[in-house]
This record gives sequence, C-alpha cells and structure tokens, in this order.
Amino acid sequence: MAYFIFFVSLLFTIVTHEFGHMTLALLCKVNVEAFSVGFWKPRFHKTWKGIDWRITPWLVGGYCKITGETTEEYNGLLLQPYYKKCLILLAGVFFNLIVALVCYLINYQNIFLGLYIDWIAVQSVFTNNYDELVNLIVYFKPNLFLLQLGLINITCAVLNLVPWPCTDGSFLFLYAMKPIWKEKFVSRLQFLVKWGFISINVLQGIFIIWMFIK
Repeated sequence: MAYFIFFVSLLFTIVTHEFGHMTLALLCKVNVEAFSVGFWKPRFHKTWKGIDWRITPWLVGGYCKITGETTEEYNGLLLQPYYKKCLILLAGVFFNLIVALVCYLINYQNIFLGLYIDWIAVQSVFTNNYDELVNLIVYFKPNLFLLQLGLINITCAVLNLVPWPCTDGSFLFLYAMKPIWKEKFVSRLQFLVKWGFISINVLQGIFIIWMFIK
C-alpha cells in the first residue's frame, strides 16, 4: 500500500508540473504539440484542441512537448521574449508549490510546520534514522497521502530550479545566453540538453537502486 501511495503521489506531481508548463505556454500563445502521462511509445493517444494527449506504459514520468524548445520554429518557445520563456519555465515549479502548500494547510494548518516536517523526512531518508519523523507523525497524525504528496511536490519544485542541463532552472540560464552565443546558440543548447537528460536519467537510476538496497 505504501508503494502504491508513493506511485500515485509521484504521478500526480509530474502531471501537475507538466500541466503548469502547458497552461502558461497556451496562455502565452506558444504551440503545445503533446502532453504525455508516462514515457516511451503511447498505448493511447488522441488529438484534441491541437494537442496530442498520450498515455504510455511507463507511467513513472511524463512530459509536455512545447514547439521550439531547442529549435527556432514558428510559434515556438525559442522565438518568444525572454520574460515569456521564464513564465512558461517557472509555471511547473509554481504549480508544484501550490500543491505542496495546500497539503501543508490541510495536514497541519501551518505552512512552516509542513516545510519543517518535510525537511526532517528528507534527512531521515539520507541518514536512515526515522525516529524524529515517526514522533512527528504520531503527534500531528497527518494524512499520509497528503504528507507524501506535499513532500514530492516541494522536492520536485526545488530540484527543477537546480541549474543542471535539462531542468527548468538550467533553461532560465541557457536561454539567457542567446545574445552571447549568437549563431552557436542552438547547437550548444541542443548539446547541453541532450547530455543533461542522459546524466539525470543515470543519476535517477542510481538513486532508485540505492533506495532499494540501503
């Protein structure tokens, strides 16, 4: 049951994040090509409102495909003013923060207490010492689904601001380099994003293996 709750919380977090990107892209009149729940070849997809809605077998993940993220295309992201790029990039983080804050208010009626308990939860994972976390859960009796949902959303928001190639935080920096890199901008952007995705997937795999064997 615990793994199922974690899976549902993770999937909801990813969908929320990508929905934020899509919403702001459409508001900024930037073309959205696809919205996928999961990765790889879709088992189900249907085009509605010009967007290809997809569901794939590998549900631990998802993406919103916006036109022109790394290429200069009509109605694409790269050709938009920098402030619009920032709004679209930060929308996913903003939606995750909203979900986390709502979870804190429902569970504890206090945002700062929610942040503190999540911080203790993160420390517990890395130190393998859950005593303080268990004491807090016993005392406050939070809903465990909302606890995980809030924790995963706030973690997703923070990690996406880390300037590692392919995160939202890195795109804020990379897009700002366009006037400096000039004609080399697109090729450098594509190179960094490609290797960023590869490296982050390797790190995710290592973390998942470590979680199961520790």
